[in-house]
Amino acid sequence: MTIPKLFSASILLIIAQLSTSCVQSDSNEKNYTVDGFTHPGILHNLDELNFIKSKVVNKEEPWIEAYKEMRSWKGSSLNWAPTPFERVHRDSYGKNRLGDPAISNDGEAAYSHALQWYITEDTLHAEKAIEILNAWASTLQSITGKDDNLLAGMTAQKYCNAAEIIRYTYKNWPADEIKQFENILLTVFYPLIDNFYTNSMHSNGNWGLSMVNSVMAISIFCNDTAMFNGALRHVMGTNFQPYSTYSAYIDSLSGQCQESGRDQGHTQMGLGYLGAISEIAWKQGIDLYSYLDNRLLHGFEYTARYNLGHEVPYYNMYYKFKGLISEKGRGKFAPIYERVYHHYAIRKNIPMPYTKQVIQQIRPEGFTSSMTSWGTLTGYTED
Repeated sequence: MTIPKLFSASILLIIAQLSTSCVQSDSNEKNYTVDGFTHPGILHNLDELNFIKSKVVNKEEPWIEAYKEMRSWKGSSLNWAPTPFERVHRDSYGKNRLGDPAISNDGEAAYSHALQWYITEDTLHAEKAIEILNAWASTLQSITGKDDNLLAGMTAQKYCNAAEIIRYTYKNWPADEIKQFENILLTVFYPLIDNFYTNSMHSNGNWGLSMVNSVMAISIFCNDTAMFNGALRHVMGTNFQPYSTYSAYIDSLSGQCQESGRDQGHTQMGLGYLGAISEIAWKQGIDLYSYLDNRLLHGFEYTARYNLGHEVPYYNMYYKFKGLISEKGRGKFAPIYERVYHHYAIRKNIPMPYTKQVIQQIRPEGFTSSMTSWGTLTGYTED
């Protein structure tokens, strides 16, 4: 008896999904929760900030070169003036923009000045960061458009990382201004990202993962442990939809990513957000890096290997894209690799040979509009 091709394909899909979601499922039984926060504690804690500062002050490489890279970006200048909007709008693929990229660039500028404040102890940089944060907190009323969820997810974490550093290392940000900033996080950003995907469970993983990243950042800044634990529960989920989880985004057998058949730019976005999510959790005492047998490591190595020009195994994951892995954007590396390499290769002594090759090509990591920038400055340690 011949099995119909459609039925056979369905069986293969079910097997693939089970392999993606069920490996190490017993890890879900662990109690991954927090009952309080370390501050500062989104992407950076005090030990890390002091480490970065010492390396730059002593003019050690590659930190000093990475610091110069950050300083050369236009938003790092003290002459930078924020341009807040009451209403920010963006439709699919960046169409019909209003207030974007201003909202993204200002968030990154605030982050750069927060880092410069801590490294140099120049209060002008702290005040510039506060100027930017206050400008948007006192102006922004809504984010709209078909990309509203994504834009909120991409940008909220930038502002939170800046604000977290300033709040806990600089004494002159008034309490009422901090409260005003918290208010836009909770009333403008959070309602757009609290379900971790768009209007469809089929939304590509980079969307939802950007939102998990920002929800975690918001929850830490606003000291909301229930919000943080909810984000953890979501990203550790083992259902194959939505795709914004470790198990659904990265295949358990090969490390192939949910968007590998789409293009390499969006694939690296999804991985970059998972890397940030893992580091934020690590700063709060939760090890998501090792979750599902170091699933994140396998996703990074697979993607690095393919983009370095090597062949990789591929199947039409979820039958969502193509029967062949996408060549679009191949060899164009996003600045997402340094921090993840640092964790596995340096903290845990687990080799990442392909990721290491990527880092050697692109170091120092620079600016990115969609994620937190300056990975070499903030994520590199001796190897």
